[in-house]
Amino acid sequence: MSQSLSLPSGILEEMTIEQVRQLAPEVAVLPIGSTEPHGPHLPYGTDTFETDTHARRAVIAANTRAARVLMYPTLPISNNVNFKAFPFACRIRVRTLMNVVLDIVEALEEDGIRKIVLVNWHGGNPDTLQATIREHAERHRPGEGAFLCMVGAGSFVSRETWQRIEHASEHAGESETSLMLHLRPDLVQQDKLDEFPIQVPVLEQLKNRSVFFVRPWHGFMPMSAGGETRASSAEKGKLIMDDAVAGLADFLVDLSAAPWHGLFPYPSSNE
Repeated sequence: MSQSLSLPSGILEEMTIEQVRQLAPEVAVLPIGSTEPHGPHLPYGTDTFETDTHARRAVIAANTRAARVLMYPTLPISNNVNFKAFPFACRIRVRTLMNVVLDIVEALEEDGIRKIVLVNWHGGNPDTLQATIREHAERHRPGEGAFLCMVGAGSFVSRETWQRIEHASEHAGESETSLMLHLRPDLVQQDKLDEFPIQVPVLEQLKNRSVFFVRPWHGFMPMSAGGETRASSAEKGKLIMDDAVAGLADFLVDLSAAPWHGLFPYPSSNE
């Protein structure tokens, strides 16, 4: 028997129906990326490359440890309401993303999946995805729906690894540039690395984000990237991705092995 049949990867796009049935998935992973400007040095698909790699590597690693995890295709278009001033920032409406995710979750439930993990690396999505998880819970009687959760870019990255980043930035800065130097150096315009401006609000109460508002990105980061990028390196990017993958793989192994019951993830009434 070939290796591909004896050990299914868990990457749905690359599997046959026989391999999917052999895997008999216990957990499904839905990666959610974005296609948006990342300054003059990084490609529009940066978030999608990051999300897809994180999920893909973690699913394969988990399945080599006897987990049964299936990765759905990565969604490349999501929420970008605050990028409208930039050309071709791909976007769907907040409610549309909620409905797309809920439709996929419902289809997975119909296929018998009761544990679903959303993997997201795009900063414009968490509020919508958290609301989606709440709406999913609202649609089901207690104990009847799948367990639905979300992990993000920094969920499993250690403090020591983040401390290797000399110039923190929320978008297209040193950390994301380092990740892309690790993942797709062919797409990084290294001659364009620079320190990109980050603007701050005029009101003190808005500077520390204690008051929520949707930031217009052309005001916040006029070049669609922010911060110093010239200290970026593939080594730093690999450290970030390795931490993210290892942590997610551990979680998927534990999640796959955990018995399902109506009170999951809390102990059942018989325990």
